[in-house]
Amino acid sequence: MLIGENPLPNYVAAKLLLKEGGKPYLVFSEYTEKPAKRLKEILGLSDREMVPLNNNESNAYEIKKRIREKIKELKKYFPDKNSFGLNYTGGTKAMAAHAYQALLSPDDKDLTIQLNPAPVFSYLDSHSLKILIDQTNNPIPLDIPKKPLELSLEKLFELHGLSLSKPSKTEVTPKKPYKIDVTLPELVEAIVKNNLAWREWCKKQLSIEGRQREEIKRIQNKLEIQEEEEEEEEISSNQNNIETEIYCNFGAWKNATDLRKLSLPIYELPKDITSVLEKYNFIDHNGNLSVQTIEQAQQQIEDKKSIPKPKENKKYPEEICKWLEGIWLEDYVLQQLNKIQEECSLDELGMSFNFPEKLNIIDFEFDVACLRGYQLFAISCTSSNDSGLCKSKLFEAYRRARQMGGDEARVALVCYYDKPTKIKQRFMSQIDDPKVRVFGSEDIADLSAKLKAWIQEVDA
Repeated sequence: MLIGENPLPNYVAAKLLLKEGGKPYLVFSEYTEKPAKRLKEILGLSDREMVPLNNNESNAYEIKKRIREKIKELKKYFPDKNSFGLNYTGGTKAMAAHAYQALLSPDDKDLTIQLNPAPVFSYLDSHSLKILIDQTNNPIPLDIPKKPLELSLEKLFELHGLSLSKPSKTEVTPKKPYKIDVTLPELVEAIVKNNLAWREWCKKQLSIEGRQREEIKRIQNKLEIQEEEEEEEEISSNQNNIETEIYCNFGAWKNATDLRKLSLPIYELPKDITSVLEKYNFIDHNGNLSVQTIEQAQQQIEDKKSIPKPKENKKYPEEICKWLEGIWLEDYVLQQLNKIQEECSLDELGMSFNFPEKLNIIDFEFDVACLRGYQLFAISCTSSNDSGLCKSKLFEAYRRARQMGGDEARVALVCYYDKPTKIKQRFMSQIDDPKVRVFGSEDIADLSAKLKAWIQEVDA
């Protein structure tokens, strides 16, 4: 197997193409040593199954030499194992071409010698989602069954050397019913139904009171330009007309102690929302929404329907504020995927996959993700209606999804921008991928049907 930067196709090939008792051998360069080592660990291989090319990924002589040496070694020590194959999905074009030649002619001194039985050449096609087996005429397409893959979202991340910085919310089929517990489902539904009012409340109350503020003073002179001949004392007396306006930047959330002190008025919120807040016991004795009251109420909930608690308790008030401000939308998207999981043959659903800063990988997260076989569907979510933020979220999700799931990965954005077509057009002006989808404010009410159509049609 030729190892590229993304080890997922090699994992799929190793799980599906080997006969019982067979072994995968990983051919890699110094540039793909890390994914090769991760694959080695996940597949339970030893150093004997590694075929390093060092920095010779374009050196025809070295590529053929090292693969031929490995073939001779295997024929010597395992004479009963005489069936060889090459999966050339990964690696460079030079590696594919010269590895192919090495298996066709395994003896460099006598090029007429051939392997018997003849080697099997295969490729994982990202368009058809099938493994193609080479033959004289058209290749034979093989379906990729799900069960032998033993693939999960966590294992997919592991293939890329990533571990979660906090527990995620996932569910794997065939557990029944095909549902994941959604955080505070009644509140999520009430927020979706009254989204404009909720976003205004978050802006006026939660953000202003909960975030750190940096005041920027700007002085604006309201005086008209004075004539040069005006008396100096007259100008001085008019200085009182200079007005000072204060502008604030809102940054990170305040510390846990300050957030626990928040008691936010809710009289401007519609009854649909306030009645649910009262039902969940989130209202303090002043009749306000209290972060500390929410924290205390959530700690008494033992099931998965509470706001996820991080490893560090001091971070919990911040997690509550983040959820109220916008992460509730992830739970809503997850709720909609629950409805269509069986119809769309989704094998695993999850949300809030947070990854710590590591090596050259910046801190990032997948909002909502699901697997269908080995195909990754990544959905980025933002409750914002800011077109610039929506576009940046889509680009980041696309880059990360392709990094994780390869060309087969599919990406969508769920946002509250009212012109989603414009977001997609701006995206398409830089990246030509028509299968990317943007769901806007008008799609939210009927999101499960829209997601179902996207998933079912995206590879039609």
